[in-house]
Amino acid sequence: MGFGCGRCLTTVVVSAITIVLSGLAAFAHQGTATWNQFRGPNGQGVAQADRIPIQFGPDSNVLWKTSIPTGHSSPVIWGDRVFLTAYEPADRKELMTMAVDRNNGRVLWRQVVQAETEGSFHALNNAASSTPAADDRHVYAYFGTYGLVCYDHAGTEIWRRKLDAPGSKYGVATSPILYEDKVILVQDGDNGSSRLLAVRQDNGETVWETPRLLFKAGWSTPMIWRHDDKEELIVLGSRRLTSYDPATGQEIWWAGGFCDETVGVPVAGEGLLFASAAALGGRGDEQLDAASMWKTTVEEFDRNHDNQIQRDEMTEGFGFIQRPELPKDNPGYAMPIGNMDSLQRMFDQDKNGIISEGEWMQTMAGFAARSSPTLVAIRPGATQDTRPSHVAWEIARGIPETSSPLYCQGRIFLLRDGGVLTCLEAATGREIFRERIGASGQYIASPVVAGDKLIAASVPGVVTVIQVGDELKVLGRNDFREKIYATPAVADNKIYLRTMDHLYALGQ
Repeated sequence: MGFGCGRCLTTVVVSAITIVLSGLAAFAHQGTATWNQFRGPNGQGVAQADRIPIQFGPDSNVLWKTSIPTGHSSPVIWGDRVFLTAYEPADRKELMTMAVDRNNGRVLWRQVVQAETEGSFHALNNAASSTPAADDRHVYAYFGTYGLVCYDHAGTEIWRRKLDAPGSKYGVATSPILYEDKVILVQDGDNGSSRLLAVRQDNGETVWETPRLLFKAGWSTPMIWRHDDKEELIVLGSRRLTSYDPATGQEIWWAGGFCDETVGVPVAGEGLLFASAAALGGRGDEQLDAASMWKTTVEEFDRNHDNQIQRDEMTEGFGFIQRPELPKDNPGYAMPIGNMDSLQRMFDQDKNGIISEGEWMQTMAGFAARSSPTLVAIRPGATQDTRPSHVAWEIARGIPETSSPLYCQGRIFLLRDGGVLTCLEAATGREIFRERIGASGQYIASPVVAGDKLIAASVPGVVTVIQVGDELKVLGRNDFREKIYATPAVADNKIYLRTMDHLYALGQ
């Protein structure tokens, strides 16, 4: 009897200890800081926070600052590690993955793979633009000129998988994502071999591969759309948004109407999926303001003031203006022209050797007609072509070229070059406001939200903090005096910001 009671008591104690330990383990897992891929969990750019810093800078609210090599990839976080990729500018074949201690900024390890080719890149891109992805065991880095490589958190290489570089005149920028036991990667290129690839996280072996032969080069990162107990792999590519089964790679539905060059990551909210792409040349509005472009061109190049452009007036700097909101010396302001005679022939409709205002307007109208900007909201449940039945709303105004849309608290935020922020009601597409945030320049980094604060980083290096709401309320502008291409990461009320030469941890 006594033995039996002792055994019962022991059982109760052991059970109680087991419950406590299980609860502690669950709490520890839940408490692990994660910003595990480009734009954080599922690429949505949203983090919980209640005391994010508003005023900060190179010498203010800096917890630590670490010098890092060149790269445009964004920092990712798992636990006490910050992971990122970089390359050696003197030898663009030398590609590195790094881990930094999140507590003090100390570089814990660097591992290098050697590419066989340097590749070719746009001035705003480089060999380390793809952001790695991390889980509780590994970090997975993708380099367009090399392939995939996997390390554990201590820096030990687990596997590597060389992949042919997708053909692209601008270079690669898409990032890998994780789904269950798979690493999923989009490899869209201009060489006719575009594909969607899923490999095993443990060894890099192919799980499934889906050809995307009709797709040209793209720079968007996929995401997982979860709704109605279903999961869909969403890929934005040239001219088309496509849904796949993430377990098998089988196509489910598609939506056309996008331009050839797509960059942003789709987001979800209010039971809808949102995807956006600017028109060719970065145009974010349906109408091209050709008149103001003509005025700017005439003011600079029309030396005899006859409101026409002669061939001898097409001097250095004359070009096909694509992004008038950017500084003239900014890459992408005007289409690169190798031959002024060719440019003149493109505009000179009557072949009299002179570009008139009418010819300028006609040529620009033809260029605008080639593609349109769009943000589309899609309801779940579609099969095959989704446009006839499942488009909830669509707009063609204020569409970003590079930065991704952001869903937060029933609103969609769109951030364009020049610092123009548009806020929409997510359920209907109704415009709530469209205003400049007071920090001009180009925006390559995507906006993110920490709690109820929106964080936007411009290429010139100004990080603006904005209160999320139905009117524009700028809380702070912070100038780092270094260029910023990487999207900030957020964890534990801290901002992790990669500038051209440094990685910052910012907090109160």
